[in-house]
This record gives sequence, C-alpha cells and structure tokens, in this order.
Amino acid sequence: MKNIPYHSFGLIVGLLAMMQISSAHAQTIAKEIKNIPPDSDSAYVIKKLGKPSERYVVNRYYYQGNQAVLIDSIIRDIRLTESHKKIEIKLKRQLKTEQKKDNPISSVRIGMSVAQALERAGEPDSIVPGEDWYYTKRHRIEFSNGKVTKSEVHLKATLETLDWIWLNFSERSLLLMNITLALIMFGIAMQIKLEHFKLLLVNPKPVIIGFFSQFLALPLVTFLLVLVIQPTPSVAMGMILVAACPGGNISNFISSLAKGNVALSITLTAIATIVAIFITPFNFSFWGKLYSAASNLVIPIEIDAWEMIKTVLILLGIPVVLGITFSSFFPNIANRISKPFKVFSIVAFLGFVVAALAANFGYFLKYIHLIALIVIVHNGLGLLVGYILPGIFKLSKQDRRTISIETGIQNSGLGLVLIFNPNLFDGLGGMAFVAAFWGIWHIVSGLGIAYLWSRKPL
Repeated sequence: MKNIPYHSFGLIVGLLAMMQISSAHAQTIAKEIKNIPPDSDSAYVIKKLGKPSERYVVNRYYYQGNQAVLIDSIIRDIRLTESHKKIEIKLKRQLKTEQKKDNPISSVRIGMSVAQALERAGEPDSIVPGEDWYYTKRHRIEFSNGKVTKSEVHLKATLETLDWIWLNFSERSLLLMNITLALIMFGIAMQIKLEHFKLLLVNPKPVIIGFFSQFLALPLVTFLLVLVIQPTPSVAMGMILVAACPGGNISNFISSLAKGNVALSITLTAIATIVAIFITPFNFSFWGKLYSAASNLVIPIEIDAWEMIKTVLILLGIPVVLGITFSSFFPNIANRISKPFKVFSIVAFLGFVVAALAANFGYFLKYIHLIALIVIVHNGLGLLVGYILPGIFKLSKQDRRTISIETGIQNSGLGLVLIFNPNLFDGLGGMAFVAAFWGIWHIVSGLGIAYLWSRKPL
C-alpha cells in the first residue's frame, strides 16, 4: 500500500464509493418501483421516480394474455404470462401441418414485422397502445392507455430469450449464402484427388481414428455437454447441428501452420466432405432426437429428414461432384486456380458470417454474451477430444495435432444455411447465434493453437 501514490489511492476509493452509491441507488429505485400502485398515471410515476432513462412508445398485441410488444411495427419483445412460461414454440414448417393454433404466440418471434406476425398467429385478441419506461435499463414500468399495468425489476436477458428471436433474411440474401457455400465446396472438391485416399490404404489407422473423432466423438461429447449444462432448446439444437457438420474449409491451412500432418488433413477433409452428404443429417437427427427425448425440449427436434438431405445434397453433393469432375478433366486449370480458391474460401467464409449477422447485428451485440462461453467451451472440448483420442491409440504428435484441428474446425457455414432454411429451422435465434459465433471463434482458436504448436518441436 505504501507504494501507491496518494492521488491513485484516492481515485480508487472514489471509484469504490461511486460503485457503492450506484448500487444503493439501483436498489432504492427497484424498491420504489415495486411500490408503484397499478393504474397510476405518468405524472405520479415521475413524481416518485423522476424521468425514465429510456422511454418507448409501443403497441401491445395480446394473445391469450401473452404480449407481443411492437416498436416501429417490429416485434421487440415477447412477454409470457406465468402459465405460459413453458409454451411449446412452433417453427414455420410445423404451422403448415397444424390447422388449430392453441397458443398463437408460439409462432411469432422477436424481429418479425406486423405483417409476418399476423400471417403466422392471426389477429390478436386485442391491440393496446402504451409505453415502456426503463430505469437503469433493468427496471421497467409498463403503461397501457396512460395507466401503469405492470412493474418489473431486475430484468435480465437469459438464454430463453434466444428461443424467441428470429433472425431476418431475405430470399436474395439466402440465395447469395447458398451460392457462396456451393462455391466454397466446389473449391475444396477441386483439390480432392484419388491419391488423397491412398493414405487410407497405406496407413488407415490415423484416417479411421480421425473420422471417428469428427463424426462420432464430437457429437457424443456435444450430447453429454448439453445434458450437463441443459441449455435452452434452440441453443442445444445449434450445438448439436454444428457438431454434425463436416470439418471447416480452413482446417488444411491451420494444420499446415500447426506443423501437423497436412496429407492426413487433406484426406480427412476429402472423406468428410463426401460422407457429410449423408452423415450430417443422420447425426443431427440421431443425437437431436436422443436429447429431445431425454430433456423434454419445448422445441421438439422433429426435422423433415428429406428436406435436410435434399438441402445438404444440393449444397454439398452437387458442388463436390462438379469440383472432382472439373479437376479430373481439366487438371492444369484446377491446379492454377486452386490456390486463389483457397484464399477465396477463407474470405468468403468470413463474409458469409458477416452477411449472416449484418441484418441482425443489433441482436447479435445485445445477446452474444449469453452463448459466448458455451461456444468457447464446446469448441475447446472438440479440440481436446481430437487430441486425446488419437493419443489413446498411440498416434504421433503430428497426427494428433491434425485430428484435433479437424475435430475442432467445423463447417458452421453449412449449419447457418440449414438454420436459415424456412423449411427447416427458419432462422431460429439460438441455433443461428451458436453457428455464427462458432464460425468466428473456431478461426480464433484454430489460429491460436496453430501458433502455439508451431513454436513447439514435435
């Protein structure tokens, strides 16, 4: 303490005092808000609490007592009654087969326009104009027709909020995403040659272990992780979908930086790219239904299996066949453009993720903290399992590095395209947040671990 200058010590004491005062003020405000009687007018509230820090003009669409709160003709919040806290959320594809909507609110989402909400849920029981007043962003007073109807304190965003968010994508944006992913897969397929599969015959052990690490160990570990942490339905579905996807398009590049076995990395990428056409839908369906049955999800994992297979076949199968065919008939051209395509793949993937977030960036910034740690832990477990599993089978450090990277770097771009498919998941918030942040984070973690390994001798 004697080495701390007096002015610094005073500054620290001042900051602590300000924090204490701020906390005490927040507690006082919360207590006073609780004592505001219903049907009070705005003048009374201002007299007791002062002017709010934020004030919004809203329209409240009521469905069986539940609120869809609209600001500027966009749904900004869904507020459920206590009896509807566990309401079963309906996806767009489910509404097509259901004539009766027992809970209309279950089909609307934060981020929808009035027209989209009315198309899905029908006319509300009532529409009531009002205002939301916020004090310190965590305390809210609701006004309807100029009178206080409800007061809430210590508001806090939770994972459940993500289940109700709908990330908006136009048909044009979806088409652009699909084309981008198809081009990325075409570029990867151009590099797949017959000799890449020779390693499977010459030295099958690391290839087989790498395959099982990616398509069995990672989904299994993901299943166990969601059982332990019990995330909300859409987050769980996002984690399971990412784990079911094939390896990412930058895994070969990261393996080379990490002094891994590049030949093994290319072989695993080639195999994963081809078998993912069938194994990605199977893995998601198998592990998803297993988790859904075990946890009583309020969003049941019931996918249209043919729709998912068809989408993966179009986005992966056709580009892969075309890429392999092109490199077979025009090997010289394929060799010349393969490197530029690698660069394009990395840039396009980053642009792909940015595009997925651009129209919904406000939601991403507001809620990303809710899933950041989950994605980091999930990705870390993928890298760890991919390193430990081959170690059990006495593979070399070089092979272990490669399998770790192949397991931890996932094609979350494919996951995003599936998530935004209106016939599958229709932009379900928690799933999209997981896949989008994974797409950013696995580059950071992959480059980070590659840097560390590049400095360590094998």
